[in-house]
Amino acid sequence: MNNSIYIQAAEQISIQEPLCEQWMEKPYLSNELFEKVKTPVFRDYINASDARRMCSVMKCALASSLKVLQDAGVDKPDAIITGTGVGSLDYTQRFLADLHANNEQMLKPTYFMQSTHNTIGSTLGIYTKNNGYNTTYSHNGITFEEAVLDAWLQLRLNKIQNALVGGHDEMTQSYFEALQMTGYVGQEGMVPCCGMSGAIFLSKECETALCELAGIEIMDKPSHEAIKTATISMLERNGLSVNDLSAIMTGVNGNSTNDKHYNNITESLFKETPTIRYKHLFGENFTSSAMSVYSAAHCLAKGFIPRHMAYGNTEPKHDEPRNILLLNYAGGRECSLILLKRC
Repeated sequence: MNNSIYIQAAEQISIQEPLCEQWMEKPYLSNELFEKVKTPVFRDYINASDARRMCSVMKCALASSLKVLQDAGVDKPDAIITGTGVGSLDYTQRFLADLHANNEQMLKPTYFMQSTHNTIGSTLGIYTKNNGYNTTYSHNGITFEEAVLDAWLQLRLNKIQNALVGGHDEMTQSYFEALQMTGYVGQEGMVPCCGMSGAIFLSKECETALCELAGIEIMDKPSHEAIKTATISMLERNGLSVNDLSAIMTGVNGNSTNDKHYNNITESLFKETPTIRYKHLFGENFTSSAMSVYSAAHCLAKGFIPRHMAYGNTEPKHDEPRNILLLNYAGGRECSLILLKRC
């Protein structure tokens, strides 16, 4: 029985040109601490009358997800699994502001109906006329990986044959300022904080796939030794060793508190492996790790790693990368490992 899982398609809406891979050749590099996303022409994907009543993250999530389904040639996925850290943040804030200003009277229903985290997944289900498995995860910096793990397990158990998995978040000026005060984002030298929407389509079909999703592991507050053991075990299950890795992609973002966790791990466990990054291209938020899967999948599919993704003193192996390990160590607490292999 073939238990291999493949990424058939992957799309992004971020501070880069949306729904394309222009960032690989001509990246937009921001010097701002807060950025707004570059949106596509929504009417190409969403009915104009519907779009009028949707918040920004909803429109971005729908556009990226529907484009992924279009790329994969699928109208109705078996499962829709969504990851979002803060949900429809803008409409949540508007609803609470109205609640306070109007003394809990005469409130607009649209803000309330679209303020919940699972609104994105349910709207995707309505648009694709899908009554199948539909769930939403919200677990801070490990949110997207939880969604991927759910799809991975169900595919391996043959409960589904394909799944649409997304990581969607938006950022408002007021929430950015609140996070900035905590030191999470908005510090000098950091990558921009922004909203983004990333979607991937997983299936067991190898033909036309971008790459294979060969393994995923999620750990809570692991030691370096536990990370090393999990990495070696994952590689061995796929007939690989650390020397077979073309690169390791980490979530460094310019924040010294955040980056020290990644630097300590790569220096002690992956000293000979080239290190690459992605957050300087796509920004930072709770589901930014969706961009690591998206970008690594396209690097493997196109057969090269752009030089502007290099980190530190290491140079990525540009010619025909075969295996990329994705490391997310959110806040030095939750840790995930995802192994992608070239088909």
